Amino acid sequence: MPHTNAVPPPPPWLLMFSAADRAALTDTARTASELLADGARPEAVLPARPLSAGPESERLTVAAADTAGLVEGLSFFADGLPSPRWVSGRADGAAARTAWCFGGHGSQWPGMGRALLDWAPEAAKVLRELDVLLPNGVIEPLLSAADGELGPPDTTQPLIFAVQVATARWLWSLGLRPEAVVGHSLGEVAAAHVAGALTLEDAARVVAVRSRLLAKAGGGGAMATVNLDRHTAARRCERTPGTVVVAAHSAPQQTVVTGEGEATRALVSALEAEGVRCRLIRINAASHSPFVDSVLPQLRAELADLAPATPHIPWISTVDADPDPVGLATADYWARNLRRPVRFTQAVSALARRGIRSYVEIGPHPVLIPPLRETLRAEGVDDPLVVASGQRQTPESVSLLRLLGALYCRGLEIPALDDHIRAEVTDQKPPAHRADRG
Repeated sequence: MPHTNAVPPPPPWLLMFSAADRAALTDTARTASELLADGARPEAVLPARPLSAGPESERLTVAAADTAGLVEGLSFFADGLPSPRWVSGRADGAAARTAWCFGGHGSQWPGMGRALLDWAPEAAKVLRELDVLLPNGVIEPLLSAADGELGPPDTTQPLIFAVQVATARWLWSLGLRPEAVVGHSLGEVAAAHVAGALTLEDAARVVAVRSRLLAKAGGGGAMATVNLDRHTAARRCERTPGTVVVAAHSAPQQTVVTGEGEATRALVSALEAEGVRCRLIRINAASHSPFVDSVLPQLRAELADLAPATPHIPWISTVDADPDPVGLATADYWARNLRRPVRFTQAVSALARRGIRSYVEIGPHPVLIPPLRETLRAEGVDDPLVVASGQRQTPESVSLLRLLGALYCRGLEIPALDDHIRAEVTDQKPPAHRADRG
């Protein structure tokens, strides 16, 4: 359905600076902060062409929804204070090869996706397409105040998928391309579409079938993240009365367990009493466990006519031991995706060994950032870039500009965005870094 908003939110700003060294960058930020505080417009504090924008330059970006936020970000950077409003780094080329990562259940929050409808035409177009393709629609659930965080899988997971794909399409519209894609559980469906293995229509069908059957198999199941390696976690699962198993190898020292609600919560309580950090995941189902066995034949039958294409972007599997298996995205693959443990840390290790140092988690809220960092640290990756496209309670328009800023600081040039910025600054047109063009 069409979406209108009589009073659109103010567009956010992205300010980008570069300099030969950190001291010069600090001076630039302080000057810009003072000018803005004195009433200057954001475009007036930027040079027509960034200084020392080449390789190995020091870079700074500040993203905020208003001028006051820009002043805070600039002044905090100049004073050496942390703030989510600013990102800095050396343009060392790390962002030239970036993996796009798609998380699973647990990233949802009320309000996610709404800014995409108002602010990013390319993303809004995808959401309108999915509004027709997904059984419960997309736009009304995203706009509704009732889109709570504890909904059943068939309500929540299609919306997570929709935000993931819409966000990826917006990044694609700017000319960004991933070196590879990887998904965690549900996130593999978005990865399959972005890789080119599934059309948007087929990917939506996989999400709809998968989430509906998972809800059918829920039966009061529970899932939790525990800070144990997968082998120790498996032994503790075996010693817990009832059915609880390993559901995901998220990081070397982070494992997801799942099973009967009572058994899973008992395991969590026992581990917490021993000082092990645990976190229950907001889902009332037990994917990647024997509890989904009963729905797997139906899943295979309903998706039997899928005819996936050969991916044109490398898609690193988190289902099979071989990170590059044959038969990706078939009906049988999605049955294995729902039943087998997620091999996320193994997939990230494979990417790290291919020399990839930059990782973008695409979704409503980061759930993969900690396991990504832990796995990359274990692999000895030097100074990786790990950043998310979304943040709970932060409009996508702001969080996406922060993502672009982080990529720019590590050396990525963004042609579509850069062309808008330079043309408008040079011609003295309306605000140069207003991101109201999507």
